[in-house]
Amino acid sequence: MKVFCLIHCNLACKQPKKANITNKQRFFSKSNVYGLLSVGTSFIQPFKQNSKLIDYKLKPDKPFMHRNRSIKFTSKELDEGNGKLRLFLYEDVLLRGEEHSNLIKIQVTQEKQGVGVDESRLGKVSILTNLDWDGERVYELFKEKEDVELVFDAMKNEFENDKCYLGDSDAVRGYFFVSFLSLYLYFRVLERIRAAGLTCDLSVEGLLFLLSKVYMVKYNDGKERLTEIPAKVEKLIPVLNLENVLP
Repeated sequence: MKVFCLIHCNLACKQPKKANITNKQRFFSKSNVYGLLSVGTSFIQPFKQNSKLIDYKLKPDKPFMHRNRSIKFTSKELDEGNGKLRLFLYEDVLLRGEEHSNLIKIQVTQEKQGVGVDESRLGKVSILTNLDWDGERVYELFKEKEDVELVFDAMKNEFENDKCYLGDSDAVRGYFFVSFLSLYLYFRVLERIRAAGLTCDLSVEGLLFLLSKVYMVKYNDGKERLTEIPAKVEKLIPVLNLENVLP
């Protein structure tokens, strides 16, 4: 059974070697689910919005916050014979508004009145699991795959780690050690951007580009001074707590 998955080690579990599998949407099939149940593996399986297994009659009514986004959820139990499953239906309130706005924009700009879209699906995410966890914890684990995908994206596109033209094993190890340090610093910067709520307006690359415009210049008198700091950078210094970097 070929299943592309993200293995998440559950260190809090009594069986440390046990793993929870978060599948991609396109890899769902009943045979895959039954296969995971038969070997006693815990899993989280998201569905596409057009899946017939999703019950959109369910009304999400239990709220929680995830990264400053308002989320509501509800669930129901399914008995598939091999084990009890739980179907969670989540509603991202902000995402629902964005999708509804995009739908109206398409109708207005492209003159497609009455576009065949079931508005009850807007902003909804459905997840099937056999984990006996509350809805918030299941959602948190599901969203962790975004960070893992972000890591691979950064390594491939920002650091170009998929292009390693080295023939010596020691050189390769050193190369990836430096890449690991770069990745660590990349996510430290990203954490600051997230904490400031600027992820929609500023990327790590964008911030580094802005900071690259500031230079330390050594003059003939031996004194060192910073060049003029751009106004946009001045505004970001207190927001991102960069006082110790750019006084």
